Amino acid sequence: MSTADGLKARADGLKAQADAAFKLARYEDAVRLYTAAVQSDASNPLLLTNKAMALLKLQRYTAAVDCCNAALALRPNNVKALWRRATAYSALARYNEAARDYEAALLIEPTNKALIAELEKNSHALQAQKTPTAANSLLCHIDKPPKSAQEFERAWRECHDSPELLYMYLKLVPVSDFPALFRSSLESGHLSAISKALEFARREHGDDDYQLAFDLLTALARVDRFALAVLFLDHDDTNRILAVIGWLGKVKGLNVESLEKQYH
Repeated sequence: MSTADGLKARADGLKAQADAAFKLARYEDAVRLYTAAVQSDASNPLLLTNKAMALLKLQRYTAAVDCCNAALALRPNNVKALWRRATAYSALARYNEAARDYEAALLIEPTNKALIAELEKNSHALQAQKTPTAANSLLCHIDKPPKSAQEFERAWRECHDSPELLYMYLKLVPVSDFPALFRSSLESGHLSAISKALEFARREHGDDDYQLAFDLLTALARVDRFALAVLFLDHDDTNRILAVIGWLGKVKGLNVESLEKQYH
């Protein structure tokens, strides 16, 4: 047996193990085994799309996007890769990118009813994201910094589900107030929502608000229970925060080494 044949046989064996792990809902094991299979046979897009599905189950959406990108580099018209990347984009509230992938997949499989339904669902989410009515109504009465932790909690409940609204609200709050506002109530869910708000700011405003992101992440690291909140972050939230920190590192004059250690 040639070396190439041996590597392919190893990849096939690892894939079988990964498939079995996936069926048992052992998604971390499945990801590990698919990764090993790809290392033995990097030319097989099925290994990558299967790994992407396991990552979706783990809600590691950014990693799933990367996996689908690799699969599409091998086979640009791979419907599974387009579909799974669209699913990941939608979960990350990147609805325009999700729509492009759903539409590309439907060009290949125009009668796929499940794809059509997913595109419609994504379109509704995109429209809701673009609708200014709710946001304008909310900002009418959330237009000043909170005077107490209770005010902060009320405002947080109203806007934490929208990265845009949360970003706009966070801009109102002096970063030095965050340790007192969160007190001992900081949880991974707070960091998750803030990570999405900062990702929105980076995507929509570029370098305009880099100082806010840097100061906010620095202030949060001084909040009680910060280390515990970071410990329970899922992979996508951690990667999202580290991506923001990496972006901050490119801005002249900002030393992010300490932040990287605190959020890693």
